[in-house]
Amino acid sequence: MSDQHFDLKHSRGEAERRHRAWRGFSVEHVIPARGDSFDYKWQSDLHFCAVHDIVLKDGGIQAGNDREDHRRDLRGLLTHVPAGADVEGWSELAGRRNAYTAIYFNPGVLHEELDQRFTDDRDVRLYFRDPELAGFLQRFSRVLAPGHEVDDLFAETLGLMTVLSLQNREMGQAAQNRVLSHRATARVVDYVDANLAGPISLEDLAAEAGLSRYHFNRAFKADMGESPYQYVLRRRIEHARLLLEERRLSLGEVAAAVGFRDASYFQRAFKARTGMNPSEFARKLR
Repeated sequence: MSDQHFDLKHSRGEAERRHRAWRGFSVEHVIPARGDSFDYKWQSDLHFCAVHDIVLKDGGIQAGNDREDHRRDLRGLLTHVPAGADVEGWSELAGRRNAYTAIYFNPGVLHEELDQRFTDDRDVRLYFRDPELAGFLQRFSRVLAPGHEVDDLFAETLGLMTVLSLQNREMGQAAQNRVLSHRATARVVDYVDANLAGPISLEDLAAEAGLSRYHFNRAFKADMGESPYQYVLRRRIEHARLLLEERRLSLGEVAAAVGFRDASYFQRAFKARTGMNPSEFARKLR
């Protein structure tokens, strides 16, 4: 999937961009230069949706032949531009830290696994409110924060829920449920236990179950009482406790053995699950 974003023209400063891509969608968090001004234009074969944390000194945005919108306080507002639609505008940013978080997704890739036929119209929605959708996108700004270890399993799940939330808003439809067989559940559980030391993606687990990522996520949670991300995290921590009890590996080696590439993330996750950090747990075993 191509890395597409708004084409900013005549910008005085360099925007800070953090970007990651997964199958069918990508996400970016953008922090423009403080007080910057620029023109922009967008048209793509991807759907686009962004949540804004932006205050303008002045500006305007226009979709097609609609009137130009001149709202200035855009904090918490969303913009949705379907594939094939076009918007253009200009902005003079207020002298504060402004930012937006956006998801770009390919409706052709996600159509089948979400059981959703994405709308064919090109109606742009400018500056609307939807707390659920905004909440999903705002969580991505934290996922993409510097120094944060990106868990692909969590990010894939969050991305699919973001797209579904947007689509259900647009079409008012709910996706069909799927059910995991006992054999499929066993394959997933065995796969997780065999691969705790490495990255585990939602796509990997869904393939074991023979379902799309979205339907697997729903079916697994219904069957197991927790999401795939929560289950994998729990199994990583449980295995880490066993390794600490054996007292053969250092804390860093234990973290690596259960799939944590970032030692600080391992410590936070371990404490959240056990009430103590790994070193405290190890000391209590002596």
